[in-house]
Amino acid sequence: MKDNFRQSMKWFHTWVGLVVGWILFFMFLTGSLGYFYQEITRWMEPERPFVVQQISTEELLDTAQIYLEKHAEGADGWDIMLPNIRDQNLRVGWRHPAEPGKKRGKYKIKVLDVNTGDKVERRATGGGRLLYRMHYRLHYLSTNISYWIVGFCSMLMLLAVITGVVIHKKIFTDFFTFRAKKGLPGWLDIHNVLSVIALPFHFMITYSGLLFFLFTYMVLSTNLQTNEDEYREMRKEIYPRTVHLDKTNQAAKMLDISFLYQQAKTTWQASELSYVEMFAANDVNAHALFVRHETDITYNPDDEITVNAVTGEIILSKHKQYTVAAMIHNGFFSLHEGQFSGPVARWVYFFTGLIGSAMIASGLILWTTKRKPKQMKKTNGPDFGYRLVEQLNIGTIVGLPIAIAMYFYANRLLPLDMANRINWEANVMFISWAILLIYPMFRPAAKAWYEQLQLATLVYIGLPLVNALTTDKHLFNSLNKQDWNLAGFDLTLLLVGGCFAFAAYKFKTLQISKRANNDREIEKQTNRPVQVANESLLPLQQVNKEKC
Repeated sequence: MKDNFRQSMKWFHTWVGLVVGWILFFMFLTGSLGYFYQEITRWMEPERPFVVQQISTEELLDTAQIYLEKHAEGADGWDIMLPNIRDQNLRVGWRHPAEPGKKRGKYKIKVLDVNTGDKVERRATGGGRLLYRMHYRLHYLSTNISYWIVGFCSMLMLLAVITGVVIHKKIFTDFFTFRAKKGLPGWLDIHNVLSVIALPFHFMITYSGLLFFLFTYMVLSTNLQTNEDEYREMRKEIYPRTVHLDKTNQAAKMLDISFLYQQAKTTWQASELSYVEMFAANDVNAHALFVRHETDITYNPDDEITVNAVTGEIILSKHKQYTVAAMIHNGFFSLHEGQFSGPVARWVYFFTGLIGSAMIASGLILWTTKRKPKQMKKTNGPDFGYRLVEQLNIGTIVGLPIAIAMYFYANRLLPLDMANRINWEANVMFISWAILLIYPMFRPAAKAWYEQLQLATLVYIGLPLVNALTTDKHLFNSLNKQDWNLAGFDLTLLLVGGCFAFAAYKFKTLQISKRANNDREIEKQTNRPVQVANESLLPLQQVNKEKC
């Protein structure tokens, strides 16, 4: 009974992984890049100035306030995003009053030059946020359709992880087993190791991803059990907002935000100011919310301090009101996004995300490797289904990273005044991916693998060179200015190119080794009749010797 159950789970695990494997690979890879979406955006906006050292927080707040007083008059609120380890430029944002018939006004965000206080003219780009949004919006589809597709795939991914644990009797033994250069057993061991090494992350990231759109997936339940007012109240409990006062339309002189910040710092033992939200600016009800880097996975009220912008007094009890359910939901949300994480934890998230991508890729390759000997023996060649899976594997596992590199090339090479430039950055990426999906149809599988690995090497190693030819934010300048985010991005591109070069080299050597083994096997088969004939003559020769 146990064996039958485990066998059924094995069948389910195999076919679930195959049906949605390519979409899951796309989701995991683009989602992993999302952990560095701010750093990617920084690289894709080379007009931003290099990092300027030794500028106090108070000076930055004064620069931001001067700009906002001049350009954001009449706005409902201001946002000041201070330089941090991820995005080392000063940014400001504000939302204009809503137009008639609309719920919210248009939101604008600007990057400021800290030396001059002027805005930085940046190129139109989707940046890292566009890549991040792709992993759950799927870009070209409407949000309603994409959310359901992503939810369906995530649910199957969760079931695949659970069944993967069930079918492995010796899951920890499998973790320490690795049979390199053993064909099918080798790929099985790779898949097992990649699955086990980040198993808690796979559970967490998949389950928490399903909670993101719980009101979409549980719409029938919420509609049956709540009316419109109850539904609205439930959403407020799960997604609470910071309590703030609205404008009274009575003008009032505000204190300098830098002075208000001094008041806020009297409460904090250590100050790591992340951003400032100004509500009802230049109004009697004006107040500023100072937020430092998050210190808790769920929510820490001590990370926020509200100060009256007119009197300078600290306002108490103006924090978000979280229920227990909201705290749990926010905890999963924070775990999924890695909002609380510092640089080290963010790299851990990134690498475990890549391990998840590699786990999915190895599972897809394992499916074709297991069936290849039987398929190659068929007189008419492999079945259409097998060839399709193999081509999709090549075009996705290697083709998608190449397409993402083409997204970066488009950022550097498309004309700056091009209409719909942001859309065309993404279009270049998906057109490239489509070509790389079609290409394996016209090449033998082994050659398609090798050629796309070579192409991936070239495009990633070439990106820092194109960056140097088109901007002044190249590697040497970044290192000289100690702008580690820009330098780190170029170095990462070179590292990725080196990894693809190593993969191409190993693939080539394995193919040569296989051909040599096949040649030896053919030679053995060719020489075998001669050996059999010689062995059959031995008794006759012995008889002749005896007669003599």
